[in-house]
Amino acid sequence: MEDSSAISSVDVMLMAANVTLGNKHSSRGCPVVPDHKLPVQWDYNNQTMKEVLGSVQTRILGQGLQYRMLVGGRVLEVSTLQGKFSGRYRCQTLINSTRQILSAWIYVHTHEYVWRFGNWTTCSASCGNRGTWLRKIRCVTLDGKNVQPTMCQHVPKPNSIPVPCNRQDCPPRWSVSEWSKCSASCGGGWKQRQVSCQQLDSSGVVRILRAAACEQISRPAEKEQCTANNCAIWVTSPWGKCSGRCLGPTTTVQRRSVICQHANGSLHTDCALSDRPASVRNCSSDLCYVQWRPGAWRACTVVCGSGFQSRRVDCVHRRSGRTLAYQHCAWLQQPSTWQHCNTTTCGSECKDTTQYCSVVKRLKLCHVDMYKQRCCGSCSHDTDST
Repeated sequence: MEDSSAISSVDVMLMAANVTLGNKHSSRGCPVVPDHKLPVQWDYNNQTMKEVLGSVQTRILGQGLQYRMLVGGRVLEVSTLQGKFSGRYRCQTLINSTRQILSAWIYVHTHEYVWRFGNWTTCSASCGNRGTWLRKIRCVTLDGKNVQPTMCQHVPKPNSIPVPCNRQDCPPRWSVSEWSKCSASCGGGWKQRQVSCQQLDSSGVVRILRAAACEQISRPAEKEQCTANNCAIWVTSPWGKCSGRCLGPTTTVQRRSVICQHANGSLHTDCALSDRPASVRNCSSDLCYVQWRPGAWRACTVVCGSGFQSRRVDCVHRRSGRTLAYQHCAWLQQPSTWQHCNTTTCGSECKDTTQYCSVVKRLKLCHVDMYKQRCCGSCSHDTDST
């Protein structure tokens, strides 16, 4: 570095920092720009800190301070585990392209934290031989102020050894066993347990005493009513659609499943039949609002003798009049679609009903009933001639 007496000085930074003992190294940087190329010089408490070029080996000052310089001296790393490291650190360097000196320093103060034993914990038992207590362990400053335990994490924590306490006979007390299962698997029943007078002595042995030794304490119940819910019940599914055979105008049926089941989901057969819910019920359906609608009779097949006539019969919806498939009216009595007609005998009123009777007679078809009826007159003359 040049003689500072010929160069103006710029004091850039003055800082103070508290450093907690415990981190292995503490780093501090000189406030220069990232591309700073000129050498950086450090001193500690006005004592120059030297660096061997190209080396990052730890250097030791007379006070026992261990350090090393990184990134061309722009960063100083100080060991906090050995030797004293609190005090004033200063870096100096020339500002690039100027004749000014950059000078910055930082004061480092240390705080030391240690583990200390505190008060005893509460004894874990009031009697018998199982009670222990421990000394509480606190993280404190050197003057005894409590701090967060994390501040002492770098210091080995001492063990708090359990110490016996309250080693004396316990007073007699009632002891109870677990309740038995309910005597009934469904509905009301009873459950029981064992009740005895006991005492835990100072050696840890449980002694059974006479009931009179616990008479000053209320005796727990040995028997209690209970209710078991594993009863078989009727379980029904939702009602199905309103469908099936119609029973009357707008009336049909809907169905659902009904099963006997325990609370655990298993099927059973011990449900009371008298309580069984209905599985079928009447319901209203628009599909049943139907009727048969007969049409007009067609002409009779004959004018006398024995003929027949027919008509059309449709299944229709009562409100809309829409024609439906025959099965929708199957539950109703269907009107007749044909009947006999003109059952009067053919006598003096016998006469031909068609102009082709001469042909019928010539072809000798009068023996056929249909032609004989239509050509009554011609066929009768034919009979007389024979």
